[in-house]
Amino acid sequence: MSEDSLIRLSASEAIAGMKAGDFTAETYATALLKRAQDKRDLNAFISLDPEHVLEAARTADRLRTGGGRLGVLHGLPIPVKDSVFTRDYPTTAGTAALKTLDHRVDAPLVARLKAAGACVMGKTNLHELSTGHTSNNEIFGAVHNPFDTTRIPGGSSGGTGAAVAAGMAPLGIGEDTFGSIRVPSSLCGLVGFRPTTGRYPNGEVVPLTPEFDQLGPMTRGVADVILFDAVFNGSSLAATRPPLDKVRLGVPRGYFYQGMSSETGAVIKDALGRLEQAGATLVGADIPDVADLLQKSYFPILNYKSYRTLDSFLRDLGIAGGLPEVLKQAGPRMRAFYKNSLAPDAPDAVSESAYKDAVKLREHLRRVVRDYFSAHALDAVVFPSTLCAAPPIGDDVTTEIDGEERPIFDLLGHNMSLAPASALPALTLPAGLTRSGLPVGIEFEAAHGEDGKLLALGLGLEQALGPLPETALT
Repeated sequence: MSEDSLIRLSASEAIAGMKAGDFTAETYATALLKRAQDKRDLNAFISLDPEHVLEAARTADRLRTGGGRLGVLHGLPIPVKDSVFTRDYPTTAGTAALKTLDHRVDAPLVARLKAAGACVMGKTNLHELSTGHTSNNEIFGAVHNPFDTTRIPGGSSGGTGAAVAAGMAPLGIGEDTFGSIRVPSSLCGLVGFRPTTGRYPNGEVVPLTPEFDQLGPMTRGVADVILFDAVFNGSSLAATRPPLDKVRLGVPRGYFYQGMSSETGAVIKDALGRLEQAGATLVGADIPDVADLLQKSYFPILNYKSYRTLDSFLRDLGIAGGLPEVLKQAGPRMRAFYKNSLAPDAPDAVSESAYKDAVKLREHLRRVVRDYFSAHALDAVVFPSTLCAAPPIGDDVTTEIDGEERPIFDLLGHNMSLAPASALPALTLPAGLTRSGLPVGIEFEAAHGEDGKLLALGLGLEQALGPLPETALT
């Protein structure tokens, strides 16, 4: 197969080809590494050792030719967000002070992937300390969107998004606390999956808020998410597409559809029309008091815990000064953000009593969401992943949408809090392209614990939505 054909394979197709001997793992890895080199201007990786990847591929080839047992992910190179610890590469979390950190251990999730036959294809660039949605990293440089290199890829897992969208690998690892898998998936035309919190192991990851942090996959197709999920949950999720004429989707327009750009709104409207045409029933129903509940539960917990959790984690790693010491070498924007917004002595810091009230309200929110699904007999809820397509690199605080300056935080994060706050599984799919050729994502969230149902449903939703008319694989 040609290099161009190899980089276009899904993870499932590539693994099947390597297992069958249609091409070697070394040939496949060589094609991906060449693609990464050709697209190095995207700045997707912080660290990448081609010889290490090739040696892992040769080991996979020797296993196959020797008649050894081949894993579910045999020979697959996987880019890993550089907040996830790995034995083979250093972990920086995208910040200068951790460049020399000697903590070489595989996170449990990485260990499981490697045991299934995969190898780590380098560590991907990210928004510094995973605290932001642009991946405009002041230490390692901005990550660029493969669809338009003047645009952001989203964040914080922007490097993984750029790498997978551009064909450097068919599957990558991100981490999602406040949309860090789903935002870059939306802006890069990918499938992103944040499972029910705790479905995949989260240990040995530079954290933000343990209640909300969750690792997960970013791919170019739902079948590859199901493949990934099988590594951790067996093969029980047989790829059985439910008929969409039996599917009911909640459409909560009162909060989740407000403030979309005109271009995003047009793409989402068309996508909903395709789902309806395929037989899905769209149920116009709002989640009661969801805006108020999210504002009073999710955000106080996030703001109260992020600084404290990260500071404690860094001290446990042996960094005597903890987070304040790390921030001394951080980018100016990151230092200011922690000082002014997240530090315990910040002007609007969340008090301990407010945090405890938020924890109680979060439980109430989860009951409200559970009742919402039940009352309307919903299989999933659907809404735009982000309120706009990828903004230009450099628009770190606001960007112009339809002639108006709008906050980046709201445009990209507005719809990201329901899944972590309610521990719902969330699947982002490509909905289409704007007139200027930028991807728009559409998000589907199922009830707590219904990951298998959502992934099976995702196959049918993906088919109904259809492929993007253009991809970044050029």
